[in-house]
Amino acid sequence: MTTLQRLNRVRVLLSLALVTFAITWGLVAGSSVLLLAVLVDALGALPLAARQIISVASVIVGFGVMLLILHRSRTVLSRESVALWLEDRLPELRYALVTLVDERYALSRSRLDSSIAGISWTSSVARRLFGSAVFPLTACAGSLALLLSLPSHSLGRIRTPHIGDILERGPDTRPDADPFATIVATISPPPYTHLPAHTIENPETLKGVVGSVVQIEGRGDTAGLTGRLGDRVLERMTRADHWFLNLAMPDSASGIWLERLPHRRLIVLEPIPDSVPAVELLGPARDSVLRDPGGRLGLDARVHDDFGLRDAWFEYIVSTGEGENFTFRSGEVGRTHFANDADGTIASQLALESLKLVPGNIVHLRAVARDGNSTTGPGVGYSETRTIRILRAGEGDSIAIDAAAPAEGDSSLLSERMLILTTEALVRQRTRLARDSFVEVSRTIGGDQATLRKRVADIIFLRLGAEAPGEESEDTAAAPLTPDAMLAAAQQATTVNGEALDFSTDESPVVALNKPLLEAYNAMWDAGRSLEIGEARQALPHMRAALEAIQRARQAERLYLRGRPTATVVDVNRVRLAGKRADAGSSRVGQRPTEERTIERLVSRFTTAIDLLPTSAGVDSLSLLRIDALSLAPDFAGALGDAIADLRGGRDATSQLIRARRLLARPAESRPGISSWDVIP
Repeated sequence: MTTLQRLNRVRVLLSLALVTFAITWGLVAGSSVLLLAVLVDALGALPLAARQIISVASVIVGFGVMLLILHRSRTVLSRESVALWLEDRLPELRYALVTLVDERYALSRSRLDSSIAGISWTSSVARRLFGSAVFPLTACAGSLALLLSLPSHSLGRIRTPHIGDILERGPDTRPDADPFATIVATISPPPYTHLPAHTIENPETLKGVVGSVVQIEGRGDTAGLTGRLGDRVLERMTRADHWFLNLAMPDSASGIWLERLPHRRLIVLEPIPDSVPAVELLGPARDSVLRDPGGRLGLDARVHDDFGLRDAWFEYIVSTGEGENFTFRSGEVGRTHFANDADGTIASQLALESLKLVPGNIVHLRAVARDGNSTTGPGVGYSETRTIRILRAGEGDSIAIDAAAPAEGDSSLLSERMLILTTEALVRQRTRLARDSFVEVSRTIGGDQATLRKRVADIIFLRLGAEAPGEESEDTAAAPLTPDAMLAAAQQATTVNGEALDFSTDESPVVALNKPLLEAYNAMWDAGRSLEIGEARQALPHMRAALEAIQRARQAERLYLRGRPTATVVDVNRVRLAGKRADAGSSRVGQRPTEERTIERLVSRFTTAIDLLPTSAGVDSLSLLRIDALSLAPDFAGALGDAIADLRGGRDATSQLIRARRLLARPAESRPGISSWDVIP
């Protein structure tokens, strides 16, 4: 055997030793992680998520250490490295082996091979490999022995963690031990939901569909142990050293009290209601009026349910009659069955001839869907209703004419407000404007005031039934009417055949409307005169008086009915097709918004519970508050649940409690007040 062949054999032995070395240290690292986890779990039960992470982490650490050793040793297995390793341990080689593997001295290999042939290194290599393997093999054997000596359930909780194995640790036999420190709850949803059962370890809150079967399981002595749901005592069952409490998920939030003095524990039940199907009627898209009661009407609807649909159909009601004599007949078309699908569509056609419609009939159409709730249902959802009306004979012969719009008295009100705001802005800028600029702007506002005064005059004479005299004209140089001239013109307009109209009482609509407008006209006249000479501040009181007069005129223009109006009797449920069938219930009505008194009560209870923290009584008070808040203030209840979880886990819950309190704060309210245009400084 040549020297190079002997060297290759050493390389193979070193490679096998290196792989064994890496595997051994990988096993040591992985088992060390498991041993540490078992020790920590024995002191205090680790949560399921932590045990699952540790189980994966032990494998990752073991493989990581093995790959790291192999990676760092990848260069030591070359022929040159092995030759140097042998030269270091066999001085008698005198570097002949290193020279032999060097390609530069290939011609001298026969001479070097003969000089090395008599040197044996087998025993030296064996001693070295055995000495290097003693420590890792001992460490690996010791760690594996420790793992095998552990109880099977302790190691199994870490190696193969699963929900519920927390009970395998056995009960705490100390006299003062809390029997509810380790419990497991299993929630089995109703079969129609097709949802899997799920298990929770040491739950604070149990969420489940209404009607789900809830089982709470613990281990230990059952003497004196009771469970209460409200005022009802739950029946306790035992099997071996386990105890069980079974109940159905209620339809409203509540709490289960587990008690064995002096220990108590509260578990919140948060039911998830099964929503009724959502139905959207796509066709017909709108209400219609038909002249001919014939043809086929296309029906189309889209349905959705949170857990699964059972069937859906279209319903119609035909109403016949008028006044107080009506008759109704109903039916259904297009019934479609679903295989517990969450979404679906239904389509059909309705032959109007089959309904035997006559002029004046009204057909009410809607889509109906029903879910597969076999526990508290079934739940039935309805779409909005479409109406198809058949025209009566001669109904289309009349001509509809829209009434003329009322006189726009509001425009004068808005214009006067704008003039007041513009004048106030000019007065505020008085110290920053030159006198000429100030007077020019003031006269511009005065011109606008004069234009508005003319519009008020037109309204006065229009309501008196006379033609308004030209107050201002672009074609003539006639001076504007003075207040006295305006009063005379108004008096002339209110005289018929030499006799004045009856203005003896304020109840006269002419007086009620035109008297404040005349006051507004006079105030605008005084305001315009002040604006023309640049006295904007002195014009403001007259402008505001005109605004108040216009507002009084607007109020006099409103109509108020005398006596009590007759009540119109309408059966809303019948008109909107919201009645009940024999095999279907009505849709659920949404909850009313939280009232102010309810919020105050929640705030008071929240404050009281905060004062009891950090004791267990304070945490229980927050849990009871959350039960009531689930239906009254869901957002607040969600934030309160996060805070309770932090408190139970020994974490700082300050931020969560602050967030919950802010959710109870009433939002800012905007109440109608005096408009900024009406404010008088």
